Amino acid sequence: MRREEVQAGMRTPLGLLLAVLVLTGCAANPEKTEKTDEPALVPSNPASSVPFKITTEPPTEAFQQVTTTGRVRITGSCIELITEQLNWVLIGSAAAQLRDGQQVEVTGVPDPERATVCTGSPLLTSSVAPV
Repeated sequence: MRREEVQAGMRTPLGLLLAVLVLTGCAANPEKTEKTDEPALVPSNPASSVPFKITTEPPTEAFQQVTTTGRVRITGSCIELITEQLNWVLIGSAAAQLRDGQQVEVTGVPDPERATVCTGSPLLTSSVAPV
């Protein structure tokens, strides 16, 4: 028997086997092809119907008030408080009267979402007292 005859003879059973497998695979899950009258699952609160709130105030309820002591550094329009742990960028009218080099105790609420050109963590000041 020649090699071409063996290969041609194997094609027929292989094709038949493939056809049987495809047909039995389709018949194995008839419930997937049937239509049902059940409604499609829809989220009870789709994202498009959820109102969102835009606030211009800092998220003061998310952060606790801090009191810290340090030295004031004024660079351009930036009023910074240099402490042992980190540098704060002082925001608000309470910080407006400070002088460069002054030692002060500052109370305020962190406002990390505030964009500044200054170096440090923004602190919305509520009170400033010289030390």
